[in-house]
Amino acid sequence: MKNKSFHFLKIIPLLIVILSFLTCTYSTEKRYTYGKPYYPNQNHFSGSEPQLEEGEPYWFLDAIGNVFGSLTKLILWNRKMNNHSISDETKQYLKDYLRENNLTDVKVRFNQYAPIDDLRQLWRAETVHPVLKYTLGIFNWLIGVIFPERIFAGILGGDHYNPYSNTIKIYSDLPTVALHEGGHSKDFAMRKYKSLYSLSYSMIPLIGPLYPEARASDDALRYLRSKCDKKNELLGYRTLYPAYATYVVGQVLTFPYSLASSLPGHLVGITTEKITDRKEIPECKILEEMGDQPEQKSNQH
Repeated sequence: MKNKSFHFLKIIPLLIVILSFLTCTYSTEKRYTYGKPYYPNQNHFSGSEPQLEEGEPYWFLDAIGNVFGSLTKLILWNRKMNNHSISDETKQYLKDYLRENNLTDVKVRFNQYAPIDDLRQLWRAETVHPVLKYTLGIFNWLIGVIFPERIFAGILGGDHYNPYSNTIKIYSDLPTVALHEGGHSKDFAMRKYKSLYSLSYSMIPLIGPLYPEARASDDALRYLRSKCDKKNELLGYRTLYPAYATYVVGQVLTFPYSLASSLPGHLVGITTEKITDRKEIPECKILEEMGDQPEQKSNQH
């Protein structure tokens, strides 16, 4: 036990350095770039099969899922993580994001367990090579069938983007989390060699997820900055940074060490949040003043 604690204490400074590097490298000061998929419109959705779907509410199942999601609520210190009740606001954020980034072929399921439809979507999707789809993709699908995230999100799985079926699944009522998963779909959509990229994510131990996770969080935060949505941008620092920290250390150490791995993420996230909150963003200030002009004119009359 002491040996594990010692190793964890040695990892903390490295984790803070990595998170600080993330803060400096992936900056909201960069101009936001909307997505241009390398292979556009690989799927076509219709009225009978819409792009975004939601599961029917079952209070008993969702109550169980809400309890099973307690660990992620604790890690990110937010009761809306894996609460299995997604508001119209969160849905609209992701819907707008996908539309504005030209991600018209990405399937979205809000708190929905639909194994047959998932299998159909896996067959339709053209994001990765068929060999990956019908090996890793099928295995991933089987895990989801046996341990449905509609109940087990937070223990086994949770909010995620599946590159094999080109599907986003959302169980948390947080716009920042939904946009983060949208960021994964955008990251994959803009790549020519998607199969290699998906393999690097899942097959390279420890460091495989770090770059894609940083890319997705960066895109979500910069998207919110481009909308001058300060409230959710600040929330993003409090949620996405601790989540990223768990990818750095949480894969190596087991609970409760994986829980403790989020603490440096909270530290860096809260610090960044406070700095950003005090900062005046010129572009947003101009938009705010422009928005006030009509009201001021009406008052003069």
